[in-house]
Amino acid sequence: MMKNSNLRLILGIVGGIVVVAAIAVALIHFWDDLKKLLPGGKKEELDEDFEELLD
Repeated sequence: MMKNSNLRLILGIVGGIVVVAAIAVALIHFWDDLKKLLPGGKKEELDEDFEELLD
């Protein structure tokens, strides 16, 4: 039978992997929204507005 410390180590590693995966999924899901918040993220939005004016 495993010692308590081994079980705690395994659960800690699995928990860490789950947390990192959840953060990665959240970043992928909200990437477009996050790009708009970054300082260089407004460029595409402005380009789209100008394209509408040119049409």
